[in-house]
Amino acid sequence: MHLEIAKVAAFPVKMTFSIPFSVSTFSIPTVRSHVVVVIHTDEGISGVGETVPTPVFHEETVESILHNIKNYYGPALIGEDPFNVEGIMDKFDRILTGNPFARAAIDFALYDIMGKKTGIPVCMLLGGCYRDRYPVVWAVSLSSKTENIVREVTERVEMGFRTMKIKVGGDPDEDLNRLRIVRETVGSEVAIRVDANQGWTADKAIKIIRKMEKYDLQLVEQPVAAWDLEGMARVAKAIDTPVMADESLFSPQTAMRIIRLEAADILNIKVMKPGGLYNSKKIAMMAEAAGIPCLVGSMIEAGVGTAAGAHFAAANRVVSYPSETIGPCYFETDIVKEDMKPKDGFIRVPTKPGLGVELDYSRIRSDHG
Repeated sequence: MHLEIAKVAAFPVKMTFSIPFSVSTFSIPTVRSHVVVVIHTDEGISGVGETVPTPVFHEETVESILHNIKNYYGPALIGEDPFNVEGIMDKFDRILTGNPFARAAIDFALYDIMGKKTGIPVCMLLGGCYRDRYPVVWAVSLSSKTENIVREVTERVEMGFRTMKIKVGGDPDEDLNRLRIVRETVGSEVAIRVDANQGWTADKAIKIIRKMEKYDLQLVEQPVAAWDLEGMARVAKAIDTPVMADESLFSPQTAMRIIRLEAADILNIKVMKPGGLYNSKKIAMMAEAAGIPCLVGSMIEAGVGTAAGAHFAAANRVVSYPSETIGPCYFETDIVKEDMKPKDGFIRVPTKPGLGVELDYSRIRSDHG
């Protein structure tokens, strides 16, 4: 079953948002560039990957990702067997450390090739298709005006969403008011979680979350700065609502620190952040061993990254909370031919070999010519 990688291409793709989105620490521009990677093998099998540069969140830019793939990771892949993921990652470590978002696009493409070569969907390569669909969450942006929130959440509940994620971390009184409005609108049958995106100190988080808990929170996500694991542990011990780590979780190593410090009750695994599916699987296994449930988060990916997240959610029992892979809902057009938007509040996992999606070059507006 030996394959050899013959060519690696990477190019930017401009994505236009149809729904604005902001959090406590930054706002996403109306137009941003994603990076698409296509890896070709000597047998004519090609794999596709996607990554989302968000420099304020993870330091990598469009330019750095393209440069590092073109000059370091791409050349290192030539002649390698795409099934040898461990060997490839070791080789990368000896050439250029870090850069998980650049590596994630490559990782997705490798798994896409492996699935196509073996004729099975990627979830089967990650442990099996434990579930063929999974529930997802609708996120209410911090930029959503108060007068529009009722309409937004009502529409999403009618579309089948049974969990709402409310972005908080701004003005505490406004946060509480938004939360009250959402709970009164959706009633007791819809779960509500809040995400501060590092917006509070530990003391402030404890004070405001205790006020929020009367609205029956499912969880509170990343209440404090990513580096402040001790502070997050203090928050987790002081409140009744489970605390979920996001920005604090970037790798198996940071997952280990979170577990050791008991800094979170839930882990948000965004499959780009650890460098792709391979390292994300390691984190999921660590969480399962520690008795910590997970969900699959989102960098607001387009269809390729969403498909990768869907396969990961399908393959891991420990992903037991509703996930957040709703990126395609935010764009005017997607980059794949398949519709990766949720239906009735669920995402159905692609069943074709590999990631199960195909690039739609007629829709891709890119800068690569």
